[in-house]
Amino acid sequence: MKLFRLTVGRKLIGLIGGLLIVSIVSIVAIATHLFVRDNISLIQQTNADSAASHATAAREAFENITQKMRFLGSLMAQTAIPAEVKTSLIRTFFEDNRIFQSVFLYSVAADGKAKLDQRAISPTQTQSGDAAGEQALSLLADSRDFSFSMLHVAEPQVALVVSENQPAVALGIPFIKTGDVVTHTLVCFLDPTNLITQFSENDLTTTYLVDKRGKLLAHPIQARIANQENFYVIPIVQDMLNGKFHNGQSRYLDPLTEVPMLGAFRLVGFAGLGVVAEVPEAKAFEAAERMRYRAMLLGLGILFLAFLGGYLFSGTIISPILELVRAVFQVSKGDFSVKLKPRGRDEIAYLSYAFSKMAVGLQERDRVKDLFGKFHNKEIADKLLSGDVKLGGERREATILFMDIRGFTTMAETLQPEELVVMLNEYMTRMVTIITSHGGVIDKYVGDAIMGVWGVPIPKGEDTANAVKACLAMRKELAELNKLRISRSQPALYIGMGLNHGHVTAGNIGSNERMEYTVIGDAVNLAARIESTTKELGTDLLVTKAVHDAVGDQFVMERCNSVVVKGKSQQIEIFKVNGYMKDGRPVIVETPYSSNILSTSSFPIPLTKAV
Repeated sequence: MKLFRLTVGRKLIGLIGGLLIVSIVSIVAIATHLFVRDNISLIQQTNADSAASHATAAREAFENITQKMRFLGSLMAQTAIPAEVKTSLIRTFFEDNRIFQSVFLYSVAADGKAKLDQRAISPTQTQSGDAAGEQALSLLADSRDFSFSMLHVAEPQVALVVSENQPAVALGIPFIKTGDVVTHTLVCFLDPTNLITQFSENDLTTTYLVDKRGKLLAHPIQARIANQENFYVIPIVQDMLNGKFHNGQSRYLDPLTEVPMLGAFRLVGFAGLGVVAEVPEAKAFEAAERMRYRAMLLGLGILFLAFLGGYLFSGTIISPILELVRAVFQVSKGDFSVKLKPRGRDEIAYLSYAFSKMAVGLQERDRVKDLFGKFHNKEIADKLLSGDVKLGGERREATILFMDIRGFTTMAETLQPEELVVMLNEYMTRMVTIITSHGGVIDKYVGDAIMGVWGVPIPKGEDTANAVKACLAMRKELAELNKLRISRSQPALYIGMGLNHGHVTAGNIGSNERMEYTVIGDAVNLAARIESTTKELGTDLLVTKAVHDAVGDQFVMERCNSVVVKGKSQQIEIFKVNGYMKDGRPVIVETPYSSNILSTSSFPIPLTKAV
């Protein structure tokens, strides 16, 4: 009998083989369990991402539609445009925006009822036999999902109406408000085809859109829309419409299909609409089962190759990865001077090369950020992005404001530096907010003085009027600030504001190492001189004749005696601003800090009428 002896090598092979088999079985079992759990989490995350992306797309779509509605509503409300021109413009609007079927302009009566003032019907709806839109309005009147009363309190309304199995979306928005009262509303009917196509069904996820009552507005199965199905019975829809959160996830049983589901929701943020993305639970477990069998078949080979490859090539892989890790920590600390030398031509080498390029890009990004740090306003930075940063200027028309605090030098002598900084920050925060909110740009700060401009770098229309409105708003804001200061036993502040309109040179002034975007010219100097004159005339705001001629009919202005300012040989006409005109009547804006700041050396001469 021939004896077979087990060699050490065979024992090692047997031992390693046994360990590999145990490892494979254990890993496959654990991996399958983790895969099921992770796959559910992944599907829920996919649902959440899908709901979020569709909700964003729906919100943008409705906001875009709303803007176009307001444009058409403004056109319909115009009385100065000839009828044939208006008709042509409306026809062009419908040709360019085929999603619109019809638009109706309503006025809100004193009793709160809506009265139809005007209508605009698309050629498509006219060809369908509803040239006056009466069929659409009749469907809307019968709808329980569209509330004119809620629309009159500035809450947009969205509802689905169906005629002969042809769905349409009715959208209502407040159009004109007088104070807090909505006086006019717009209602349009939309072709939902484009909206529905956004909610397609893929192999895994079904996404749909519901209104604030749970009724379908968009779904991959259009028959369900035509049937006006109400999804409020689905638990996740109830959670979305009744909950306190704008997004969420859950596992639930669909009562309509008796199928366990994994779903996520996201509110659109418009008219109470919401998006739901859901996946049948069985699909998640189906993928896990496929994973189990494939892992069993491939596990042995993968583990063996991984063991062998890791043993033989661990050094060639781990070394460059460790270098990458060190480089990542270096970049995370803000040091972008990373220099990795790729070894070989494999993926790790390419990753090292790509990481080095990324570090260079981050370094360039910081350089650009430092460059933009030279400028105060985003508009100026955006203008510079359109071309090279060069010295130079261009002739522009602008409105210039100079303002400062009266008696600031004395105040600076009596206050501690810390107190002075706190006072300036509080004062400038309020004033700068008003200037920027009225379309102005802060040109520079000089101690307590602020220089603002309107009309550069980008004209916005009504710049001069906005500048005067900003000054009146700062007058009122100063009174509010002084109330607060007096309550804190601090002295009240007084300011002077000078406003001029004219031609300036706008551009980058300075050197190649340090520059700023500013305006210079005689109009700028005159604005500064006018601001100084406010002391003599006992007021906080003076404007030049150029400002008066441009917007005088919009404000209550009072002519003062002509003055000669420093640097000018001829007298300058100047005006006080006492308020603004509203509905043909003057509205006076006066505060305890706007007049008689100092004794006057010249007396205002009122005009015969408010200008």
